[in-house]
Amino acid sequence: MQAVLYDICIIGAGPSGLAAAIESSRRGLSCVVVDRNKKPLKKLYATGNGRCNLTNDVWSDDVYYDNSFVDEVYESLYQKTNLRPRNFILKYFEELGIKTVNLNGYYYPMSLQASSVAWAILDAVKTEEIEMVSGFEAESVIRNSEGYYEIISKGSEEEEPSSVYARSVVLSIGGLSGKGLGEADIETTIGLLNSLDIGFNFFEPGLCPIYIEQDLSSLSGVRFKAGVKIDDHYEEGEIQVTDCGLSGIVIFNMSRFVEKGCRIHVDVIRNISIDEFVKAFNDIKDVIPDRSLVGFLNGFINDKLAKFFAYDFLGELCDTVKLKDMNEDGIRRLYENLIDWELNVSGRFGFDSSQATIGGIKTELINPKTMKLIGTKDIYVTGEITDVIGKCGGYNLTYAFISGYLAGSSIML
Repeated sequence: MQAVLYDICIIGAGPSGLAAAIESSRRGLSCVVVDRNKKPLKKLYATGNGRCNLTNDVWSDDVYYDNSFVDEVYESLYQKTNLRPRNFILKYFEELGIKTVNLNGYYYPMSLQASSVAWAILDAVKTEEIEMVSGFEAESVIRNSEGYYEIISKGSEEEEPSSVYARSVVLSIGGLSGKGLGEADIETTIGLLNSLDIGFNFFEPGLCPIYIEQDLSSLSGVRFKAGVKIDDHYEEGEIQVTDCGLSGIVIFNMSRFVEKGCRIHVDVIRNISIDEFVKAFNDIKDVIPDRSLVGFLNGFINDKLAKFFAYDFLGELCDTVKLKDMNEDGIRRLYENLIDWELNVSGRFGFDSSQATIGGIKTELINPKTMKLIGTKDIYVTGEITDVIGKCGGYNLTYAFISGYLAGSSIML
């Protein structure tokens, strides 16, 4: 590669990196984007089950797990654009030619194809004549005696290490989650951060399934709506049972609070009061006394789940017990089991099964107005490499684009 001095080198061709590249190039700065993958925006194509959930209608305090730094970032955006996060994202993509559709509070491109968003971003990159270098895995960044940065690639068996030179650097490395989706390499990422002496919190899988100690194999594949509680945290949503644990959006969101050895409490019959449950039992018992207990439960929950709870309550007798064999006291005790199914957690699934990464560059080291590392003149950080994670629902993409926008529109030479 020819030794050209760029104004900016952006490490990472994900959403936040390309947003930073587009905004800085629009300001007349020369920009090069380097990435270890051959295809830019690789992970974006898979987001939202391939539909690309860009943002959301709901903006409660806990969507970023009460992270005050994100509040400061979004306040900076408002001061700069007079727009709140959702409206900024909708306007930003409309200007790139992407119309959006609101499906139950989740915003997607109207095509319902993530490729529409990726192509629009890449067209903007071409328009701004931003140089893209693929297959470049940055392993260290060194500041030379002239005050410029040398970004050094890892190289490979086929190629010698190469370098890019720039006045400013934007770290948009991305996270470690998602197998085969352009995820960062943990050793290279740590080495890169250490080369710049940047403090970071340990990386862990986030938005992922969890392992359960109890045998749930008989329920594998079952989906149901439930309330989930871990310590003081509560959320409702769909659960999917796997051979060895629990998955589904509500579990992904709650996985942030999971530690090995903790307990999760699941309410499988939420929104049904004990009085309603007992009344249904008495009413059906009067009319169809020979109805099985499993059949009665199946009126409220999935048949496999009904069989599971009946067996847990009565053992082998569950297949023969009729409503006429049950009394109201027993039904009340069964109800308590349904609203507080206690399970032991043995840990989270790994990075391959996670959608986002917990940990990253410490937010107290970042200026939320510009995404510049405090104490440096010309190092900026964006997106998932920072210690920010949001719940499922477009929040992580929203943060990625906005942090990239703030960095790209703030870089000063």
